[in-house]
Amino acid sequence: MKKWIIIGILTVLSLSLFFLFSSTNADLREARVELSSTRTKLDFTKTELESTNTELASAKTGLKATEVALDSTKTELQSIQVELDSTEIELRSTKVELDSTKTELTSTVDSLNATEAKLEITEEELIGREAELTDLQISYEGLMSGHGYTIKDPTYYEMIRFLRVDDTDKAEYIKDEYQCAHFATELCNRAEEKGIRCAYVTLSFPGGIGHAIVAFNTIDKGLIYIEPQFDDLVRVEIGKYFHKCIVPKSDYYYEKPDYDDTIEEVLIVW
Repeated sequence: MKKWIIIGILTVLSLSLFFLFSSTNADLREARVELSSTRTKLDFTKTELESTNTELASAKTGLKATEVALDSTKTELQSIQVELDSTEIELRSTKVELDSTKTELTSTVDSLNATEAKLEITEEELIGREAELTDLQISYEGLMSGHGYTIKDPTYYEMIRFLRVDDTDKAEYIKDEYQCAHFATELCNRAEEKGIRCAYVTLSFPGGIGHAIVAFNTIDKGLIYIEPQFDDLVRVEIGKYFHKCIVPKSDYYYEKPDYDDTIEEVLIVW
């Protein structure tokens, strides 16, 4: 009886060991599979880490190069800043010099303006004195010759001086009332009053149109034509447009009239 009990116990133990062994083998196989999978993942992770390390090394190298470039740029910027500071100092110094020069120029201009004003006054006084002297000389010559007055051909300077003092050109042009003939006649009369011989000049244009100017036979520069309305010189030339014969002042020019002003004939009356 005991024998069968022992056999039964052994059988149960054997079966328990068998099932236990079988279960352990299955666990081991599953553990091996998981281990293999984990190893594969580790290998992949290792590869990724190696790739990441390579990229990090490359990035580190790039960062070092960038750092070197930044240091170089920083050095250049510092050098440029030094130059800018130096340039700023020079500009400030130049500005001070320019301000000083401007002040000196302003003072010089003021002095020149004052001197010019004095010269203009002196010139006007001189012209007035010369005019008075001319009048006295004319009166003296007239008294000596037994006439009330005498006239003579002027020098070019005397003509310019007379025109500068005379104000015939300041008169207002009024159509059909005070025109070119009136200007020319008035200037001739005033010139003769000053003892200066002056000619009345008639210019003929096509279509019966004409124009009146004056002329002086200067003893040093010959016959000089003058537009009495503006005291401008006129280089009279037959066959040429009258408005192109006038020598205007620097700040003025003559426009072509609405008629043909070609000079066809010149008549000078002394």
